[in-house]
Amino acid sequence: MMLETQDPHELWAQCLLNIERQVRPQSFSNWFRPTHVNRFDENQLVIQVPSLFFADWVENHYLGMIQSAVEEETTLVPKVSFVVAQASEADSVQTSPATPPAVVTRAEPSLPAAEKAAENTGDNGAGKASPAHETSLNERYIFEDFVIGEGNRFAHAMAIAVAKSPGNTQYNPMVIYGAVGLGKTHLLQAIGHHARHLDPDLKVVYVPSEKFMSDFIESLKNHNTKEFQKTYRSADILLVDDIQFLIRGEQTRNEFFHTFNALHQAEKQIVMTCDSPPGELEGLEERLKSRFQWGLIAGIDPPDLETRIAILRQKAERNGIHLPDEVAAFLGSYISSNIRELEGALIHLMAYCSIHKSELTIEAAKGIVQARGPGQTSNLTIESIQQQVAEHFNLTQDLLIGKGRKQEVTAARHIAMFLVKRLTRNPLTTIGLHFGNRDHSTVIHAVRTVEKKCKNDTSYARVVEDLSEAIRRQHAPE
Repeated sequence: MMLETQDPHELWAQCLLNIERQVRPQSFSNWFRPTHVNRFDENQLVIQVPSLFFADWVENHYLGMIQSAVEEETTLVPKVSFVVAQASEADSVQTSPATPPAVVTRAEPSLPAAEKAAENTGDNGAGKASPAHETSLNERYIFEDFVIGEGNRFAHAMAIAVAKSPGNTQYNPMVIYGAVGLGKTHLLQAIGHHARHLDPDLKVVYVPSEKFMSDFIESLKNHNTKEFQKTYRSADILLVDDIQFLIRGEQTRNEFFHTFNALHQAEKQIVMTCDSPPGELEGLEERLKSRFQWGLIAGIDPPDLETRIAILRQKAERNGIHLPDEVAAFLGSYISSNIRELEGALIHLMAYCSIHKSELTIEAAKGIVQARGPGQTSNLTIESIQQQVAEHFNLTQDLLIGKGRKQEVTAARHIAMFLVKRLTRNPLTTIGLHFGNRDHSTVIHAVRTVEKKCKNDTSYARVVEDLSEAIRRQHAPE
């Protein structure tokens, strides 16, 4: 792609659309909408952000995703750096109209370091900034719009019980766990909507765990931790999304521990979501694990075919579209593991038919799912790729994703990560989680290692391509 002929702002907007598909709306609003691009060419991507803390957070949590989106959209791999638009005195950066913003380039930023720096400013209760109060709930995430199936029936029933009597059941806390795109956030927010409908005076606080972390760190920097504690510890219902991300910051974990205790002792309701049962979250200290297991733990499994078809029909009806039974059955059979991908394929199909003024037919549906790539096939999952790679190299799947560092195991693991990145639409963070809870930077390293070896070793490249083609053939749509 010839970037000389492209507007940098247009290119960055294109990359943001890619990123928006991979993160939650709240995360995108918090961490990507405030960004601007200062330079975007084959050598450098300079992203303008509001503060040094903001730069730390984005680089620490989303750098790999940004690099991946840039490469996917432009085929380039520029060096990514950040500039601070208007640094505050606390950020220790002085700027003036005559001086360009300082470029922030850090090799290995870490949340604990940010916490430590914030802690050193002290806490005297002063400062004007305060964390956001009751977070608005998404109007679409209500019980009436939640499609019930065998995989989520129990979690749904328990969620309604909690919403009807928050803090007064045995289900406190309630933890809902499951893979990406299965409806955990929908149920979580539906609890808040329903409880508030029954009692408008209830203070319902919904917060993604990363926002809880950023609010806490900001409160340290601004000397107003008491205001932060007042916000979260005065909630009647605290809804926390993706608690697995609380693992990273020691002080944040400690603050959440005390917040949890304060609310639980006051008989206030706590509901959380995570990607696996709390007992299986690596790095989560025992005192938090034990508290998360005090109440109810409810899992959500991928929807069965009937549920997937019901989801498609509901989505079509709400858009005023007639979805033929055979098209719903085809899409439901073709995409089985992720509700978001299922709805995404339907939206793609509806848009295609609207533009071309054609009916929603099987032929159009087949064209759409093939255009969306092999990652959308019903059984081409991260696990199925891992299994096929493990079998090819005579390894067990557990050994492939485990901590073993033998050369032959590491080499196979790198190839598996590379193929998952190539053949599916999963973000780097999700891939890392499926490979023994590894960081996204490990996935980037694996992908680049395989790419380099393929360029320098034709026999190695042939093995990778043959394996990739074998996986494609095995999971190709009929």
